[in-house]
Amino acid sequence: MKRTKENYPSFNLFSILDTWESVNLNPTVIIYWNNKEYLLSIIYVSETSKQASPATYEIQQDDSQYFITVASKRLYIDYDPARDILSISSLGDYLRN
Repeated sequence: MKRTKENYPSFNLFSILDTWESVNLNPTVIIYWNNKEYLLSIIYVSETSKQASPATYEIQQDDSQYFITVASKRLYIDYDPARDILSISSLGDYLRN
């Protein structure tokens, strides 16, 4: 497939490797490379026990968008390099920690 703007994401996953904090008080997100694939972990913290429990998902690509699949639902990942803001559909915006 020819690499064009229509079929390739506007950012490289390497540029978003980091820990991200939600601006809407959603769970913290960590994006990392495990020498095979890019992964996104959502860190859920129990309000009662204060225990952290991660849920990890493989970042996949569909045409020009990155996404993870959570409970049979796609959550799309976007990144604005000018503002350094990560956006995850249904979770909102994230700032680099």
